[in-house]
Amino acid sequence: MTDEHTSLPALLRRLPLSSLYPAEYRAAHGEEINAVLADAVQHAGPRTALREWAALAAHAVRLRTRLSSSDPAGRILAGAAPALLAGGGALSVLHLLFGAIPAGPDAHWVVGAAQSAPWVLALLCVTLGRWAPARALLLVAALFQPVAAFTGNPELPGLWAVIAVLVLIAPPDAVDLSRRGRSWAIGSAAAVALPLSALTVLWLGTRPEDYPDLVFPPLQQTLLDLSPAWPALVLSLAHLLRLGRPNTDPLHAGGIALAVLPWTLTIAPPLHRSSPTDALDLLRNVGVVLAVLVTVSAIGLVRRNTRRTRLTEPDGPRASGPTA
Repeated sequence: MTDEHTSLPALLRRLPLSSLYPAEYRAAHGEEINAVLADAVQHAGPRTALREWAALAAHAVRLRTRLSSSDPAGRILAGAAPALLAGGGALSVLHLLFGAIPAGPDAHWVVGAAQSAPWVLALLCVTLGRWAPARALLLVAALFQPVAAFTGNPELPGLWAVIAVLVLIAPPDAVDLSRRGRSWAIGSAAAVALPLSALTVLWLGTRPEDYPDLVFPPLQQTLLDLSPAWPALVLSLAHLLRLGRPNTDPLHAGGIALAVLPWTLTIAPPLHRSSPTDALDLLRNVGVVLAVLVTVSAIGLVRRNTRRTRLTEPDGPRASGPTA
């Protein structure tokens, strides 16, 4: 009988992994690819061998699709991934909170919680610097979408799908998991979630069927009207701060701008579970988001160029003192 711990690694060594790579890369590094795979699975158990093979296969696909860390598109996605995850995690917190507090958990909230919890856990993994578990949790969340659709209660399926796919295809080796990068991600999530969570107090003791009949004072109504654009505003400011730093990769900073774009399909209060159904509201929100993004991008580029000019300008001639 074949040993379970050697059968799968042996099978993986026979799979045509090198054929997944682009022809030029395969011609230059074909032997190295096979040697790396053989060394990785030689004494590995089935689970480890499969993980190593999948990592090399994913690297091959990223090279073929020009989404590796050395390609511009890959660097943009690597910059976008933490910001996308931060926004998704913050929105998940809102779903859990808004679904439970106003009228108590129900069957719809349970489905939404199962859809949202992986995003919150993935954000916690990023806080700890664990990107692989975070991606695995997002894959689980993406695969849960058909289940949510089957129950008849999917929440923002298009937005969740777009964010999850963009995060999953980002090259892991280019994602900023430094202490500063993790702080940016968790700070952005908190800046999105906390103010919007504070709006929950407006709905305490109110049943969902009574929402259309509620009338709020002008100030509170204005805050509710502006709340769908708040995630985009927070991420745009993060883009501004990152772009203004002279040593920042501009493509990474551009990735944060990419992370703003899904929020043009903004979330509608009070429950933040769907996009606005009114065309005028949707156009207004899209216009606000794009205007904020264009403005902060222009400001960031001006700051970046100004700082770079100051750093590269030669010192002026020093005034010579009187000669004896």
